[in-house]
Amino acid sequence: MKRFLLYFLVFVTPLVSASDFAGIWRGELEVGRGASIVLGFDINQDTDGEISVFIDSPNQGMYDFPASSVTVNNNQLTIKVDKLKAQFVGQVDDQVLSGEWQQGQATPIKLTRLNNQDKQRLRFEGAYKGTLEINSRTTLPLQLNIAVVADGYLATLDSPAQESFGIPINQINIGDQQLTFSSSLIGASYTGTVTKDESSDCYQGQFSQGGQLPLTLCLEQTKTASTQQQLDPAAFNVDGAVITYSNDRWQIKRFTHQVPAGAQFEIGSVTKTMVAFLLAKDLANGVLASDAQLGNIWDELSKPVSEISLVSLATHFSGLPRLPANLDVDDDLNPYADYHLNQLSDALRNTDLASPVGYQYSNFGYSVLAETLVAFHHQSLDTLLTESVFRPLNMNHSYLALENEEHVKAHIHALAQGHRFDGRSAPHWYFDAMAGAGAVVSTVDDMVAYLKLMMQPPDSQTETVATVLAPRESLSQQTQQALGWLIQRNGQQEWAWHNGQTAGFTSYVGFTLDGRRGVVLLSNQARPVTQLGQQLLLAPAD
Repeated sequence: MKRFLLYFLVFVTPLVSASDFAGIWRGELEVGRGASIVLGFDINQDTDGEISVFIDSPNQGMYDFPASSVTVNNNQLTIKVDKLKAQFVGQVDDQVLSGEWQQGQATPIKLTRLNNQDKQRLRFEGAYKGTLEINSRTTLPLQLNIAVVADGYLATLDSPAQESFGIPINQINIGDQQLTFSSSLIGASYTGTVTKDESSDCYQGQFSQGGQLPLTLCLEQTKTASTQQQLDPAAFNVDGAVITYSNDRWQIKRFTHQVPAGAQFEIGSVTKTMVAFLLAKDLANGVLASDAQLGNIWDELSKPVSEISLVSLATHFSGLPRLPANLDVDDDLNPYADYHLNQLSDALRNTDLASPVGYQYSNFGYSVLAETLVAFHHQSLDTLLTESVFRPLNMNHSYLALENEEHVKAHIHALAQGHRFDGRSAPHWYFDAMAGAGAVVSTVDDMVAYLKLMMQPPDSQTETVATVLAPRESLSQQTQQALGWLIQRNGQQEWAWHNGQTAGFTSYVGFTLDGRRGVVLLSNQARPVTQLGQQLLLAPAD
């Protein structure tokens, strides 16, 4: 690909020079339970002290993506990538760069500077493609994605025909003569020796999974910034809709690929936008003051926790960590079902806030916000959402996944089977005190009704919608945090969006702030659909 070199002037204090950050950095970024990809920064400094930064995500086939801006302040490095709606903030300590990668939500990551031996192994990095010949009529394409990290590799396996992506490879060795790898998750292994064809480096060998089949894997020579490629909705397990509003009329373009029509889906963190709507309704109606704090509603909270504002909870600026310290998440089969209000209360009273307080995506914070509204109104979260969102919008197939509730039992037959990123079946999630973080189950048609409210609110809801969408905090030059929603700007385009994920589902909802176009994507596989959602939302009008 053509490499566009962008330079940014960096002002530094005498404590740390920009040269301390120079080099090729690689680290493992967790993208789901048991699933990681490699994130890389190629940082260079010229003789004038100016630096350039390029982003690599080798497991996803992305290389040399230019940063939008980069700053060094004392020992802190900030990299912003506006086109990816992402940023990194971290500090260097010798050969380790530690910080958070924020792309919708913040994820901790440690990157290590590659040494000369590591850099020599970069020639093996890339996507190796091949096809298993199952029988005379059936073939199965496979793609091995190899990324270099310090002292080793991180590899994943894709099986597109089976809708399985990012399958972890727990052992891999590659050299000039041989390639071997194994995945304990799917009970598979491969051994191949090098051969040459006219265009690629290839390994010819045997793929073992129960039996053995011949497989030749060849390295693709072209590395491209795949973030710009057009994604095909038909390649996803997805139920979706594109909503347009023009000349006082709605048009809904529905599509369903490889999921049951009319199925229900866990929408995960999109639930947070609905909890934020409840707060915005109270603020707009003057029921709650704009500076209302936890200490106004919760008993026995000491400072500074008692001084946390409800608005800061809704914008992830409360200082509360991502999850409460007393939540056991080792078992991902149903991690939130047995976490109750007394445990949430104990965690809140005994937590340490981040200092200084900054942006930190927090399921803990939204659970506290939801339970605060419950205590204030003396009504359950289920009742609050039903009376303020579900019933007024005729969202008759939406509910909170609360274990053992009768209405959940009545709906469960319509809930799609969820699947992990590798295609295996995943259990449904249930909630109690953490319900505000991600417990809503819904359908595409119900979510279309929800987006219509946000896009073209009736007079009775105009003030509430304006309150929920008002930008509160700036996350980057082009990204602001509203109550629940992220507000994105690219040139003249402005839109609001949120995504969600559980063990077996992903979701994306977004709409332009002119109220003309919206997108709903619900998937029963834990494979992110955010990039597809942004693509559909920002596509040129038909």
